[in-house]
Amino acid sequence: MYPQGALLRSVAVVRDLQGHGLGRDLTDAAIGLATNVRVPAIYLLTTSAERYFPRFGFERIERNDVPATVQTSIEFTSACPSSATVMRKLL
Repeated sequence: MYPQGALLRSVAVVRDLQGHGLGRDLTDAAIGLATNVRVPAIYLLTTSAERYFPRFGFERIERNDVPATVQTSIEFTSACPSSATVMRKLL
């Protein structure tokens, strides 16, 4: 977590267990934690799940709309490609 927002790094469910709501439960738990610690927003980068996260209130935004503190993360600086979709959920 960063002062200006949390970064949702990954939500992954092994293939054999997909379709049972585990991804939803993990995402809801992450949102609940961020809400409890009162960060203003959650950010994520994705190359494959842009259509999954809107159901949780995430919207696509531009990379430069992410607070500088979050942009210093390893995900923004090197782990994720610059072509990754950036999404935000305001809390």
